[in-house]
Amino acid sequence: MRKEFKKRLRGKPTHSANMISIPRLVGLTVGRVLQLALVLLIIVGFVLVGLGGGMLVGYITTAEPVTVSQLKSGTETSRIYDADGNEIAILTGSLNINREYVPFSVVKGTYIDEAFMAIEDERYLDHIGIDPRRIGSAILSALTNGGTPAHGGSTITQQTVKMLSGADQLSAQRKIQEWYNAVRLEQQKSKDEIMELYINLVPMGNSYVGLQSAAKAYFDKEASELTLVECAFLAGIPNRPATYNPLTESGRRNALRRMRIVLGKMHELGMIEDEEYEEALNVELVFRSRPQSVSGTQINSYFVDYVIGKVIDDLVKQRGYSKSMAEIAVYNSGLRIETTMSSKIQADVESTFKTESLFVTNEEAIAGLPSRPQGSMVVVENYPNPGQIKAIVGGYGDKTGNFVLNRAVSTQRQPGSSIKPLAVYGPALDTGKITAASVFTDQAYNLDPARPNVVYPKNSYSGYKGNMPVRNAVKFSVNTIAAYIWKNVLGGDTSLQYLKLVGLDRSDENYVSIALGGFSYGMTTLEMAGAYATFANQGLYTQPYAYTKVTDADGKILLENRPTYTQVYKPETAFVMTDILRGVMTPGGTANGNAVPDMPTAGKTGTTDDNVDKWLCGYTPYYTAAVWYGYDNRLGRTVIPTGDRNNARRIWSDAMNKIHEGLERREFEKPQTVISATVCPDSGLLATPYCPKTTREYFIPNAMMNPKDSCTIHTAPEDPIVSPVPVP
Repeated sequence: MRKEFKKRLRGKPTHSANMISIPRLVGLTVGRVLQLALVLLIIVGFVLVGLGGGMLVGYITTAEPVTVSQLKSGTETSRIYDADGNEIAILTGSLNINREYVPFSVVKGTYIDEAFMAIEDERYLDHIGIDPRRIGSAILSALTNGGTPAHGGSTITQQTVKMLSGADQLSAQRKIQEWYNAVRLEQQKSKDEIMELYINLVPMGNSYVGLQSAAKAYFDKEASELTLVECAFLAGIPNRPATYNPLTESGRRNALRRMRIVLGKMHELGMIEDEEYEEALNVELVFRSRPQSVSGTQINSYFVDYVIGKVIDDLVKQRGYSKSMAEIAVYNSGLRIETTMSSKIQADVESTFKTESLFVTNEEAIAGLPSRPQGSMVVVENYPNPGQIKAIVGGYGDKTGNFVLNRAVSTQRQPGSSIKPLAVYGPALDTGKITAASVFTDQAYNLDPARPNVVYPKNSYSGYKGNMPVRNAVKFSVNTIAAYIWKNVLGGDTSLQYLKLVGLDRSDENYVSIALGGFSYGMTTLEMAGAYATFANQGLYTQPYAYTKVTDADGKILLENRPTYTQVYKPETAFVMTDILRGVMTPGGTANGNAVPDMPTAGKTGTTDDNVDKWLCGYTPYYTAAVWYGYDNRLGRTVIPTGDRNNARRIWSDAMNKIHEGLERREFEKPQTVISATVCPDSGLLATPYCPKTTREYFIPNAMMNPKDSCTIHTAPEDPIVSPVPVP
């Protein structure tokens, strides 16, 4: 028995290199001298049998040095985490290798090194990288078994060299180079360092490589938590991973039998005491009962697909990678990608998008259509982390593959009237050219310069409503007033400048139809969510981002998102626009009934010509969400059936109601500088005692169109006009 093993602390093994006794030191020295002598004899024999000294020297001199960097040069599993640090995806690359690096110091308190040494290399602590006795034993075994050895002659060090280099051909040249590199590795690294390499490289069955991934896969625990019996079980797998596969019934039986062999060998070598051995034989292993939540072959969410593509793009743009090298880095280099995704919110939205009744209200109505309806949704956080993308869903139903069409980020659709706050009303308020109380006329206009004799635009309803304040024009989504303000009050150049500032760069599309959402090419759901979030964040725009940090296998930061903010609108403008958009969710508004219960909610609907696209873009103090609903139109332009034309609103509400469950009510922050005054809704001027209806309205300080005069429509002829107090 090997009594020289160190005493254990609390039953756990240690390998302290300190306090080696003089007799042991002498013994080790003599042993190494004898080993070197035997190596020399082998080499001499090699020469004498006719292979030649020159060939031997050639084999050694052409041996490529094995470096530790090879461990992390292309076969390390990349991992993706949600905002709470939960693992949501692993990227195993083209080789489907699932490996998670673990330092030996983390697992040194377990029995894993003893287990591996007992079954693979019992003289590991003593040899110089190769074990002449084991080599000789393997040769004798082969001679007595018809050329097939009962065991191999490779040490743990040799196996590590082989796994690092990837050399797997069987030849005298490869074997000699392996011996040479093993001896060199022992000179460069300590035994613990070599063991660390080994436990991270060793194949553990299926796609799992290394101890940590195997511990999680088979026992649902960290490698540092492995028991004696679990260590013995795992140490037996690498000999023949297919034979000892724990995920098959026969493989598990084989692995359990081999585990008992490993335990017996550990007991024989004095690595465990009699009591430990007997107890271990009676332990019933508890294997992982539930499948891993993530795997290298799982179907990832639309969010994960997006973040993978975004990291690849950013490695190219920010780090100078080529596209192919960026892809290799993401899939094979052990990156840690920390995302902004909320698993709860992502699940909420996915649940909504699997609810068929929200997408189809009447199956008969869509029976003759070329495809079924589709949709997309993006949720962006407003508080406490403005700009963080929390969920992305790019299609109805179960996602059937990775990198399928993601309509949320890849499909551009015309936004319809949902563009009005961004292209017309927000900019006009911010520049002081209108107020929420400004009155415009809903009437027939000829605003298309290409067709001056044609009435343009038309409303979604028949006829015209006459004079109304801007607040109501937004609430009722009046096309004529939006187009009139865009063309005759705001101006196309100003509109396009504001759109660009919120991530919607359409600088070459200066025509009146953009006031109504008519562009050469439309917007993605992600773009619309990001733009609307500007109103929710006091006029500050930040490009929505899906990850916070990307680090390499060594923990070095490769990419980091530190959001920058652009003050697009004055805080007062954002508040007034938000207050106007809250009216859209009230009776008479185009999104009546879609407000989140007991939560301030603002938003705007959008419909394109002939009801081809439907939108609802809205927000609360917590989250902004944009929903598009329609058809892919691959086989022609599909009109949404009448019964389904409110489905974008229904989808938005269903998801947002789930998302906000349990959240404390918050209010939109009102800047102290916002002014309020009582006005006449018919004139937009300051109310007098003679106005039959009045309303309290918010104003942006010092705006040029703030009312300064009293209402001139409702006056008493016999009385002088009451002098009002002008709005600053």
